[in-house]
Amino acid sequence: MFNRRQFIIGASAAVGAATLPWWLNRAQVNEPWLISAYSNKKKKHFAAAFNLQGDLISQVSLPARGHGAWAHPNKPGHGIIFARRPGTFMMEIDFSQGEIRHHIRSAKNHHSYGHGVFSQDGKILFTTENDFELGRGVIVLRDTENYQVIDSFDAGGLGPHECRLMPDGQTLVIANGGIKTHPNWPRKKLNLDTMAPSLTYLDLKTGQIIDQFKLDNHHLSIRHLDVSDQGKVIAGLQYQGQKTDQVPLAISHHGETSLQYLLANDKVWRSMNQYTASICINSQAELVAISCPRGDLVTFWDLKSNRFLDSIHLRDGAGLSLVDQHFVATNGKGIVNHQRQSDSLQMNTLKFNDIRWDNHLTTLQGV
Repeated sequence: MFNRRQFIIGASAAVGAATLPWWLNRAQVNEPWLISAYSNKKKKHFAAAFNLQGDLISQVSLPARGHGAWAHPNKPGHGIIFARRPGTFMMEIDFSQGEIRHHIRSAKNHHSYGHGVFSQDGKILFTTENDFELGRGVIVLRDTENYQVIDSFDAGGLGPHECRLMPDGQTLVIANGGIKTHPNWPRKKLNLDTMAPSLTYLDLKTGQIIDQFKLDNHHLSIRHLDVSDQGKVIAGLQYQGQKTDQVPLAISHHGETSLQYLLANDKVWRSMNQYTASICINSQAELVAISCPRGDLVTFWDLKSNRFLDSIHLRDGAGLSLVDQHFVATNGKGIVNHQRQSDSLQMNTLKFNDIRWDNHLTTLQGV
């Protein structure tokens, strides 16, 4: 089917993962770990680290559902878990010990949008937040020594969701979903008729918006993104219009004067069911993975041409990350799929019992 790559789709039989206490599951030195929020059947919420041998390294209890996560660049084994909208907590967790090191709260009249990133030197944490009293999206800057707020910048639109550093380390790219929310109506979308999503570039030295791009269809909410080593942005969309509408669900931007839709036929877009979750770029292999939990798919795209390549079935699959240049995908059924080779979609499969992985997945270095 493909000129450049021959993809074989498959999965090995699921195996039961170890669920022993964390101190009996200590990983080998320098082994990559993955971290994610999850919930169990009793609807209790946790953050956990695990490895691809099926070991649960550690877990900590969360006060509510988590969403995104990010590895601390200066502290091996440490990561940040962000609350799901409209939560107000962030936690720095030492996953090597299974301990919360910092419990961080959003500022008054703010709530989290579930994502954030560190500066290249690890000294500043940038988070996407909603100033719901003023009705504006903000990027909040915190000193990572104590996580005190040191500044905040206008995000350039409502509903800033995922953000990433550009390769220059001085520019933040923001997926502004365009949707107005308020914690008095926790999951309600308050402005669907007037929503205005955008892809926005922010200068972190000045706090000024460098550039901003919008789509013609204002119901295509820009939510999640990733950035290649060369600075190409791939973003996933969630459609807020009629359920019968046929719409593209992913865009790219790499210096053009407008956003570019990824290239696929109507059957592919229809199979994605108007909703994307995680975006993960493998710059070395020139591949993009986009999860579609409502379509029970993980889709794969050519980074250079923007063209659809193939997909695998993964029920309620959402979390995506890279380990040693191989894609890893998780789902709400406790499944972890690990790509065996970078030029194949053949997967190893792990099953973690009584774990429902949340929407996002992040790799960090073990200790």
